[in-house]
Amino acid sequence: MRKKIFIAIACALIGSVIGANTSRYFAAQHEKSTAVMVLMQLHQQQWEQAVQNKNCAAQQTALDSLKFLDNEIAVVLPKADAQDAVFHQHVQNMQQVLTTPSLAQCSLTVAEVKQVRDACDECHREYR
Repeated sequence: MRKKIFIAIACALIGSVIGANTSRYFAAQHEKSTAVMVLMQLHQQQWEQAVQNKNCAAQQTALDSLKFLDNEIAVVLPKADAQDAVFHQHVQNMQQVLTTPSLAQCSLTVAEVKQVRDACDECHREYR
């Protein structure tokens, strides 16, 4: 009887250690992608705020930051970009939206701002 209790306790301890390490492993895998998404969201919000305030200089700075981060996604997340065709397509879609000539103008419409937001949301639906 004691032997069975000891084995049960040992299995529970081993299982909890394995479970904790597995959860840490999967959390660490998403740190970079979460950091990139949060940073892009910050620059998107700054850009939208600059568009609302009609601040051309801040608008261009935030847009440049978004473009830079979008170009760096493949560098930061090379495995996801190389192995996941859907992720790669989201990155390309965002690059196309961000390089639209109308975004470089100071007078943007709500529809143009919505294009950028929608490009972000498409990827977030898949990878959040």
